[in-house]
Amino acid sequence: MLGICLALAVPAALAQQAAPAAKPAAAESKPASAPTDLDRLVVTGSRIRRAGFDTLEPATVVSKDYIASRGITNVADALNEIPGFGVGITPEGGQATFGTGVNFVNRFGIGSARTLTLVNGRRFVTSAPTTLFGPAAPGLQVDLNAIPTALVERVENIAIGGAPTYGSDAIAGVVNVILRKNYEGVEAGASYGVTEQGDNERYNAWALVGANFDDGRGNVTFSFTYDDSKGVLQKERDFFRAGYFNAANPLAARMAALFPGRTPGNDGRYNPNIPFNTGNNDGIPNGVLIKDRRIWSTPFGGLISPVTGAFKPGTDNMVANGFGPGGNTVLAFDRSGNLVPYNQGIPFSATDASGGDGISLVDAGQVISDLKRMSVNTTARWALNDRVDVFMEGSFYSAESTELTDQWAYNSPLFGGASQMLRFPTTYALLTDQARAQLNALGVTAFNLSRASRDLITNNGSGTTELGRIVLGLEGDFDIGERTFYWEASANYGRSDSRAYGTSLNQQNFVNALNVVRVNGQVVCAGAPVAGVVVPGGVTAKPDPNCVPLDLFGEGRPSAAARQYVTTRTASQALQEQEVYNINVSSTLFDLWSGPLQYNIGFEHRKESGLFDPGSFLEQGLGRSVPITPLQGHYTTNEWFGEFVLPLVNPERNFIGLRKLDVIGKYRQVDNSINGKFDTYTYGLQWKPFEDLEIRGNFTRSLRSPSITEAFLPQATSFQFVTGDPCDSRFINSGANVANRQRNCQAFLNYYGLSNFTSNANGASIQGISGGNPNLRNESADSYTYGFTWAPSFAEGLTVTADYYNIKIKDVISSLTAADIATACFDASDFNAGDVPNANSFCSRIVRNAPGSAAGAGQATTFISGFVNGKSLTMEAYSTEIAYRFDTDRFGRFAFGLTGYFPKELTVDVTGVAPNPAAGEIGTSKRQYQISGAWEMGKWGLNLTGNYLSSAEFNVLNTPETRDILKVGDYWLFNGGVRYRLNDHAMLRLAVTNLFDKDPPFPAQTSADSFSTYDVLGRRYNLAFEWKF
Repeated sequence: MLGICLALAVPAALAQQAAPAAKPAAAESKPASAPTDLDRLVVTGSRIRRAGFDTLEPATVVSKDYIASRGITNVADALNEIPGFGVGITPEGGQATFGTGVNFVNRFGIGSARTLTLVNGRRFVTSAPTTLFGPAAPGLQVDLNAIPTALVERVENIAIGGAPTYGSDAIAGVVNVILRKNYEGVEAGASYGVTEQGDNERYNAWALVGANFDDGRGNVTFSFTYDDSKGVLQKERDFFRAGYFNAANPLAARMAALFPGRTPGNDGRYNPNIPFNTGNNDGIPNGVLIKDRRIWSTPFGGLISPVTGAFKPGTDNMVANGFGPGGNTVLAFDRSGNLVPYNQGIPFSATDASGGDGISLVDAGQVISDLKRMSVNTTARWALNDRVDVFMEGSFYSAESTELTDQWAYNSPLFGGASQMLRFPTTYALLTDQARAQLNALGVTAFNLSRASRDLITNNGSGTTELGRIVLGLEGDFDIGERTFYWEASANYGRSDSRAYGTSLNQQNFVNALNVVRVNGQVVCAGAPVAGVVVPGGVTAKPDPNCVPLDLFGEGRPSAAARQYVTTRTASQALQEQEVYNINVSSTLFDLWSGPLQYNIGFEHRKESGLFDPGSFLEQGLGRSVPITPLQGHYTTNEWFGEFVLPLVNPERNFIGLRKLDVIGKYRQVDNSINGKFDTYTYGLQWKPFEDLEIRGNFTRSLRSPSITEAFLPQATSFQFVTGDPCDSRFINSGANVANRQRNCQAFLNYYGLSNFTSNANGASIQGISGGNPNLRNESADSYTYGFTWAPSFAEGLTVTADYYNIKIKDVISSLTAADIATACFDASDFNAGDVPNANSFCSRIVRNAPGSAAGAGQATTFISGFVNGKSLTMEAYSTEIAYRFDTDRFGRFAFGLTGYFPKELTVDVTGVAPNPAAGEIGTSKRQYQISGAWEMGKWGLNLTGNYLSSAEFNVLNTPETRDILKVGDYWLFNGGVRYRLNDHAMLRLAVTNLFDKDPPFPAQTSADSFSTYDVLGRRYNLAFEWKF
């Protein structure tokens, strides 16, 4: 038995019981002369041929029929429905600069780089770009977009195991996609999907053709798939459009002084019963949920302020600095270029306000990307003779993906470098007469300009991928004496070539286009600095005959010619290559009283190569981005492996309590050219006390080797947020070491002369330095699992399974982020309160503004980061599954299932100072269930699944002092489907996802993990037609 009957697979299993097509030619069959032992199989996690699906590790299977019944056109979507798969990398939500639209799965939520993905038991080339700016932590993740569902036979998943069999990266487990092969006949299908709101249209078409040749000695199977999925913007969903956000709860005393008459009942907070903050440990949340969040200091058309600064002095950077008496005349440009009064909304910090004229980041967000995919696949096999087969697998995949929108180019008081505010004199040539007259009337000679330039550039990226893979091999068997030896030798080559395209401001041209003068009544580029014009970034205006003046005074004012002049299209390349050569042999060593001792031994050589070329523009940092470093590197491994199965009981003897008792051992030595040798191994036991019950358990030592990016990336600049900056009033009472944090943050406040602190870098990125580390050690994981499968003979069709999982990783490879550094600084017991900027080794890695700074005392400005071997990652969880299938004479066939996953611990500790637990947070709910049911009778079939997630916290370290809403409620999502068999050759399927059009629990939209945890698209339909001949 496979050891588990996943509820997800129940409808699929039922579908497989349907009456076969009239023409047997459509069935899959083995060429007549092929040498395979049809009574024995090689299953995921082992290379030894065993009777049936018999695995040491907990295993699940998703079949092709389940994928079809759900209307799913991506393997990742099917896997992500399984309880126990954590927040993956998908085309949903914001996308990385490079790697737009990829699909990486994340078993147990311990990181996508720790789930090994195989195809037919062999490695598949990664599509993860070798850069800091990719979609996930660096690794060898496989983009499941590249594997067409039409060719999938099933997807086998094993948990905690596989490292001795397959090598690095199988810490969480292995996802093994088994492709259809040896197929005879023709199949084709097409589907159309759309949401209830008429968007996210999805088109899919596929064909599968297979034929035997040479009198059945060989077979060729060919497939073609095309898939087109349209993207959706956040503003097209009410769930996001409301603009909810967790903002700092301002101090009551400051509100009374700055905004007389403002109350919690009229300032835009969601819960008007939450009063203003009065200080630490006052029982009042430091963060409150607000409506219609706006970035008030940076509108689209341009907000002007005195040259002394954007914020009125003495207001905690919460009041816009204006002109005239008391600085109370606050002005911005309208679309005609005239100055009009500006409404800053109701501010909660230097960045956030409820309402007003500032920008809404909802306008910069997407729900899902555009994604087009095309794949061509071939599998072939030919029996050279009765004992040797030659086989081949070939794949070509092409994709185009586009992020619909992203944030814009800024000039703002919230940023540094070239993104700081601009400065202009009132004599500036492009000011309208109205604007100049109003400024002159106010006695203004120069002003600063803060602007979000969506009329110049939207930093959304697009990308293409072309991936090719070919596997060639021989397999067969031979006899020596009375023993049969099974062998296989294969060569596997894969190449993934991804291109990323974007639009960037050309900073030199931007400077040129702003330094303009009026000549003979015409505004022209000066070709030199103009007095009073200050464009930050250290670039000086120079002559350029192509220069076009750029008018930034009002949204929509830049001309098309100016936009073309100041922007540049960028193109980058990420290239990965993989070579794998494997040879292994299996047989029996000798016969025992209990049966033969089976073994497999083999050798594998692997080479991973990666190249990242950002293009000369991005490499030189000629736009607003930091210079992006190119990278090229490779490593090789030589790996010896072996395994055995030692039976201790002869099942024919019928010993009481010993129907089966197998001892299993696996070993692999990985010799990596980066960091040397590592021994990985598994030992375990499979015990059947009686026929209906199997108990199993194993211990595994596994590894993850440093990736090319982690090992070889040169030191370079990068932008990061200081998310959860500890001394921010919203976070000062949370964290793993609250007492340390409060004590150290009080020293921080005293040093910088503050009574309260709101971090700009929590929501506006800062520039720092990061890079690779050639001295990284392998991650080393000690893991174990145990469980049982019970299939009672008195209830045919019933299967009950339960398992326990425990993973402990040391030397966990991590990019020490600015947030990690800040947390470790203030949560440490070692803290020199007399020298706060250098209070410990972590504090000195973040530079902050000095006391009394006009830019904001204590605000983070830069950091020093990089890849390190962190302390640990710990995961502990349980799972259970119940499946029941039965037939009736009158009412057809039924199947029901229940799957549960219960994470107990998921904690990452990079610094050794501040462990970060995640079990119970959004994406890792402590109770995860899936129920399923299916019915089939004659031409009709129905299926229904429901996924449940228990309530989840935004951060389990939060307290009632941290924020007003600590968690979201529980969540049910139901999906259903119906199929009708038109005749022996044709079938119609209708699948409905999110049957009851359920929104995610409120206010999950304030968490980035909501995209991969809950359904954010709403009810949608997929109608499919399948044809077989």
